Amino acid sequence: MPEMTKKVAIIIPALNEEESIADVIDNVLEVGYQNPEYNLFLEIIDGRSSDRTVEIAREKGANVIVQKGKGKGVGIRQTIDLCFPKNVVNRTLSLACGNCDQVQEISSLLDTNYIIMLDADGTYPPKYIPDIIDALESGEDVVMGSRFKGTIEEGAMTGMNRIGNKILSALAALLYSHKCSDICTGMWGFKTDALKVLQLESKHFELEAELFAESIKKGLNVGEVPIRYLPRRGETKLVPIAAGVSILAMIIKRRFWNAGGGFGFRLIKHSDNSANSIRSG
Repeated sequence: MPEMTKKVAIIIPALNEEESIADVIDNVLEVGYQNPEYNLFLEIIDGRSSDRTVEIAREKGANVIVQKGKGKGVGIRQTIDLCFPKNVVNRTLSLACGNCDQVQEISSLLDTNYIIMLDADGTYPPKYIPDIIDALESGEDVVMGSRFKGTIEEGAMTGMNRIGNKILSALAALLYSHKCSDICTGMWGFKTDALKVLQLESKHFELEAELFAESIKKGLNVGEVPIRYLPRRGETKLVPIAAGVSILAMIIKRRFWNAGGGFGFRLIKHSDNSANSIRSG
């Protein structure tokens, strides 16, 4: 029997990205055309944009989930919840009868094999999606797109952000005894079952640090693939010093405490975990 096409959900958090969202979606769709062995499904996680981001995304055929509350971390956590059937049933029952479009948006993540996350500002080229999927199919549970192992185009990252990222990445690698060259990357890949075991509480740009920390603490296989980083289009929402402090706090906090505040220090031992060894402890 021929191998079944695997469903890959591309989740793109967005806030006022009308300048770049159309090109990002087009580039994701192009990846899908070039790789028919994967059924790519687009999910835009809108952080309550005040421009035409949502309108453009829907015109392009992408599903759009408008998050409750503000912050990238909040939106991604609400999206991850939709991997769980119980949460989807509860959300669906709360909808007005006959609202089929919203039911489709809410239920779209239930049967995915892989989930890829990338930012909507045009800085992370979707052409690396196949590389991330290849790494997941080769045994990784979580894959980080590393800008420092790849290429950073001129003007794409300030000197302050470059130095800060390297320091934070080195600290994360030290505390969690696992290689990490780019703790702040906005391009990630997950086996859906792996994503389900992560306990997250991030609200803003500390999300990526928590994704790394939780993945290591849960004993998942975490790998990196080199990617190219491009200059963003539109205004940045990142405040470097404030974001750096929150990322640093998350790296340290999650090493010793679990989400919710429980003490969570333990020796981290790594082995060649497979998808069958994903655990929720």
